[in-house]
Amino acid sequence: MNAVMGMLRPPDTVAVRRLVCGFLLALLRSKALHAASRQLAALLESVGAAAVDAAAAAPAPAEGPAASLYVHKYVASSLPALVYTITFTACSLAMSSSPDDEPQQRELCAELVAVLEGSWLLEHTAQAVLLQACNPRALRDLVPETAGRVGLTTRTHMNLWRLHDHWSDDGEDANAAQLAARLRAVASGRCVQHVTRCIGLAVLCDADGGSAYGLPPEVLALLHTEQSPAGGEMSGLAVEQLRAMVCMMQLGDPAPPGRRGVLVLAMRVGWLAVTSARAQAAGEGGGGGIRAASGGESTTASLNGGGGPSRGSGSSPPAAVAAPEPRRSVPQEAVVPLAADALRAAWHYLSLPRAVAQAASAAAVTEAVDWWRLAVAVVDRAVPCSTGDAGMPDLFSVGESLAVAWGLLPGCDVLSLPAEPPPALAAALDGGLLRCLERLMRRGGRDPQRPEATLLQGLVQEVCQSQSVWSYLAPLLAYGEPRQAAALLATMRKLLRTCEPRVPGAGCLAPMPNLHDCILLAITCFLGDVKIAGVVEQAEVAAAAAPGDGPPSPASQQLLSLLSCAACEWLPELSQSLSHCILSKGTAIPGRLLTLLAWLPLLAGRCVVQPCTAADRRPPDDDAGGGASGGGAAPGQPGAVLRSLVAACCAVAAVFVEAAAVQAPAAAAAAGPSGTTAAAAPAAPPLPWRPGLLREAAAGLRSCGDQDMAAHAEGLAAYLELGGDGACEALRQAPPPPGPLVSALPSPTEARRLLPGRCANPRCANLAGDSEADLTLKACAGCGAVDYCCRPCQTAHWRAGHKGECGRMRGNGGR
Repeated sequence: MNAVMGMLRPPDTVAVRRLVCGFLLALLRSKALHAASRQLAALLESVGAAAVDAAAAAPAPAEGPAASLYVHKYVASSLPALVYTITFTACSLAMSSSPDDEPQQRELCAELVAVLEGSWLLEHTAQAVLLQACNPRALRDLVPETAGRVGLTTRTHMNLWRLHDHWSDDGEDANAAQLAARLRAVASGRCVQHVTRCIGLAVLCDADGGSAYGLPPEVLALLHTEQSPAGGEMSGLAVEQLRAMVCMMQLGDPAPPGRRGVLVLAMRVGWLAVTSARAQAAGEGGGGGIRAASGGESTTASLNGGGGPSRGSGSSPPAAVAAPEPRRSVPQEAVVPLAADALRAAWHYLSLPRAVAQAASAAAVTEAVDWWRLAVAVVDRAVPCSTGDAGMPDLFSVGESLAVAWGLLPGCDVLSLPAEPPPALAAALDGGLLRCLERLMRRGGRDPQRPEATLLQGLVQEVCQSQSVWSYLAPLLAYGEPRQAAALLATMRKLLRTCEPRVPGAGCLAPMPNLHDCILLAITCFLGDVKIAGVVEQAEVAAAAAPGDGPPSPASQQLLSLLSCAACEWLPELSQSLSHCILSKGTAIPGRLLTLLAWLPLLAGRCVVQPCTAADRRPPDDDAGGGASGGGAAPGQPGAVLRSLVAACCAVAAVFVEAAAVQAPAAAAAAGPSGTTAAAAPAAPPLPWRPGLLREAAAGLRSCGDQDMAAHAEGLAAYLELGGDGACEALRQAPPPPGPLVSALPSPTEARRLLPGRCANPRCANLAGDSEADLTLKACAGCGAVDYCCRPCQTAHWRAGHKGECGRMRGNGGR
C-alpha cells in the first residue's frame, strides 16, 4: 500500500494527471478495496466479539490490546491512509482538470462512488473509529495512534464533500447531478455521519465549553486530538474536524440526533466563529462586542419566552446575552470558511424554508430569526477577518446565503401586497437583514478592497441568477422599518458617486469587476424589474384579488413611497453615469439606457395626473409602452431601444404641451379690460431634439414592423418642425394612457420625509458609520439654515455656491 500511495502524489502536469487517473481507474476496478473492506469487516466483528467475551470474563488489562494489535495496525495506518489518498487525488484531479479531461475525471469519480457503494468501506472504517472510542479499556495502550486515524477519517470526509460540491455546481448537467446525488448517499451512512459528528462535537466542546449531549468524557478525550495549549488558537486539524462536521451534516439525514439537534450543533459552530473573531478584534484593539445569544438550545428558549424586537430593527431580544469568549478560538484565516459552512448547514435544517408559506409555526419562525441573527453577526464580525484572495469563495458563499427567496404569492405587485409579510421575510427583518445590507454597502464603499465588497458581489450575482433584484429588495423595502429602508436607498445613491463608472460586462450574469459595477447593476435591475408594463398587466389580477377596490395595503403604500424616493435618488445618478459612458466610450449600455427610457413616461405621466383613487387602479386597455425589465433582457429585441426612445420623447413632449395649454388661459386672464395684454404669453419651452433624427428613428421602427410607434415619431418630428403648431392633438394621443402606478406614486417631497435628515451638499458621498440614519448633522455656523454631515461636505457646498446664499440668509435673519 505504501507503494500505491507514493504513486498517487498530487499531480502537477497534464500528462501526470492522465497517468494517475488511469492508474486509479485500474486500482478501483481491481476490486482490491472490496476485498480490503471485507477483511476489515471480519476483523472488526472478531474484535467486537473478543471485547464482549473479555468484559464478561474480566481478564487482565494486558490481554485486550494484544488480541487487537493486528486489526488496529491495519485500521489505523494502511487502509484509512489509502482511502484518504484515493479521495484526495480524485479531488485534486477534478479541481485542476481542463474541459478536455472532464470525461475521464467523471469516469473516475463514478468508479470511485461505485466502489464505495459496493464495498461499504466508509461505513466499516467509521465503525472502526467508533469501536476504538467506545471501548477505550480494551484498546487503551494503542491510543497514541488514534489522532492519526481520526485525522485521516476527517480528511476523507472533507474530500467527499468537495467532490459532491464540485459535481453539484453543474446544475444543468443531469449526469453530474446524478453523480452528486450518489456521493450524497454514500456520505449519509449512519456510521459515517455519527463518527463525523462525534469528532466535531469533541472539538466544539473543548472550544466553547458547551454541552456534549450525553457523550461520555472518555469518548470525547479519545476523539479530541488537539495538541495546542488551552486558551490559544485551535490547530488546523481541529478546524478541519469542525468543518467536516458541518459540511457532512448537509449530506446526511438528521436522525440521530434529529433535525433540531443537528441545527443546534451547526449554530454553535457559527457562533464559535463569530466569538473567535470578536476575541481577535479585542486583542488587536478593535474593541466592542456583539449583542447576541451564543447559539444552541438556550437561544431558542430565551426567544420563545419574549416578545421580540420590532420588525427590521436588527437588535437582539431583551433575553439575549453577550456570547462568552471561546476557551480555544478559531484562527483568523479559518473564521470565514467555518462560518460560511455553519450557515449553510444550519439553513439546511431550518424547518421554515420547507413550511407552507402562511402555515409556518412560531417555533419555525423563531429558528429562522436565530439563523438571521447569526448571519448578521457573521457579516459584522467574522467577515472582516478575511484576508487575501484565498477567502473569496467563502465570502461569495456567505453572500449567496443571504440571497433568500421571500415566498410572496404569485401575482402580488406594487399595488396589491398583503398586509403582513411572509414568515421567511418577517424572520429576516427581525434578524436585522435590512440594516446588515446597508452596513455591507457602506463598509465596502469606504474601501472597495474590503471583504464586504466581495461578499456583496456574491449576493448580487446570486440574486440575479436565482430570482431578480426587484423580487429580493422590494419586499424588504415594503415591510422593513421605513427609516432604515430609506437610509438604504440613500446609501446606494452615495455608492454610485464613490468610483468612476466603467462600462460593465454584458448582461446581468457577467463577472462584476468592482463594487461600483455591482451596485450599478443592482440599481439598474431594480428599476428595470419594476416592470412598468407588467404592473399594469397585473392590475387585473390585483383587482380580482381585491374586488372591493379598497386602498393599497400599508406595505404597498410604503413601497410606493420608497419607489418614488428611489427614482429621485437613483435616476439622476444613472443618467450621469450613462452620459459619462457615452462621452468617454462613445457607446451606451443598452440595459441602463432602456431603464432610464422606461421611467421617463412614468415620470412624465406623474406630472399631469392626480393622486391615485380606487377607480384609477383598474387595468387600462393598453400597456404603458417602453417598459424594460431585468436591466438587459430587452436589448436583444429588434427596435426595443428605438421604441423606448420614441415613447419617452412623446411622453416628455406631452408634458410641454400640457404646460402650454395651462399657460395660455393664464395669459389671457392677464390681459387688461381694454383687451391689451399686460404681459406677453410665455412661449412653449423648446424641445432639444432634431426632427431629422426622429425621422431616422421612424424609418428604423418601420423596418422592424412597428408602424404605430413610427407614426408617433413622425408626428413628433412634424411638431418640432412647425414650432409647436398644428400637431398638438396628435401628440397628445401619442403616449398611452397613464397606468395605475403613475397615479399611485407619491410626490418626491412626501417620499423624502422618510429620511428627514439630509446633508445639504448635493454631491455628498460620506459613507462613515453603518447607516445613513445614524449620521450626525450639524447646522451651518453662518446661516443655520442647512445641515452638513462632515467638514468636507460643508467646504464643497460653500464653494459650489452656498457662500453667497449663506450671506443673504444671514442678512435676512437666518432660521
